[in-house]
Amino acid sequence: MAKTYWINEADTLTIYPARMARRISIIYLIAFTVLNITLFLTDTLTNVSTLLIFEGLIVLLALVLYGSGERKAIFDGDSRQLYTRVFGITTNSIPFDQIATITPYDTMGAISYKVFSKENRHGKGILISCGYSKLTNKNLIAYEEEVLPRINELVFSNRPLHVKSPVFDFQFFKEENGIYKVLFNKTGGLILGILLIALTFVILAYPDFMNDRETYKRLMVTYLPLVLGAVFVNAFFTSVSFDQGNRQIIYSTLGGAIRKTYSFDDFIQFLIVRKSMNFIYTGTEVKAILDLPGQGKTRQLILINFRNTKKIERFIDEANTILGLFDYSPSQINMDDE
Repeated sequence: MAKTYWINEADTLTIYPARMARRISIIYLIAFTVLNITLFLTDTLTNVSTLLIFEGLIVLLALVLYGSGERKAIFDGDSRQLYTRVFGITTNSIPFDQIATITPYDTMGAISYKVFSKENRHGKGILISCGYSKLTNKNLIAYEEEVLPRINELVFSNRPLHVKSPVFDFQFFKEENGIYKVLFNKTGGLILGILLIALTFVILAYPDFMNDRETYKRLMVTYLPLVLGAVFVNAFFTSVSFDQGNRQIIYSTLGGAIRKTYSFDDFIQFLIVRKSMNFIYTGTEVKAILDLPGQGKTRQLILINFRNTKKIERFIDEANTILGLFDYSPSQINMDDE
């Protein structure tokens, strides 16, 4: 169960984003130690040195888990600093004045709150909550009702009003007759898609290919590249545009064969999704959360993908200019989500 712990004091707010990991580490240590000893007593493990090596690895992983549970974020109102500490050791600190925003972030399907600095507003960030898979989680609701207002009071309450100005020199949009098309370089995906489709035709040119294998394996190896290639090619011919005159967001795919429009009034907010594969960062997506009137649902529309997160804020400023949205609030905490 996802749960964030916090301690609210007079001038300090202490948050434990992953304190549950401490319990998990203890359960893990006991369970795998018992298993290790059982394997030794039943002669499955016959070497004492092997037993000790396995036990050493078990203890090491348990310590790593316990350490992640001990990690805490401290908002110190006296020093006006945010500290992150593990076992009492400060691993990071940032002055309140350098905090740009605190916002929910989507990582592998889980929403967690992070602190972002002015230097890199959409970078890795500092985690200050656990990951929640459901927005109805009671701990998340309590967190948003108790913790976020307290952070706003400590960090942002004394800041001067910050008004953003419209952007007129667009870097990520191409304008034609009042329609602003998102510029997204997909040439690499198009080339990869063509190569994958060509691979299927090369395989089909050899009728004896994989004749000694099961039919489903032969079909998978033959046609899976075709399917993946078609997806990549279609992505190249998919676009998102903002029609400022008609106040519409236009989604077009299959070279314009399928076209969907959404009103500017149905726009809820942007969602930043940091993507990774096997714990390796692969990019950050910017999505628009759109209300679907009459359906009681929302849609997440992918607008653009970035490798360099420092460019994201510029893209959002440009999109807000087109949408006619500006941030006039001194509070930089975004409490809304999809």
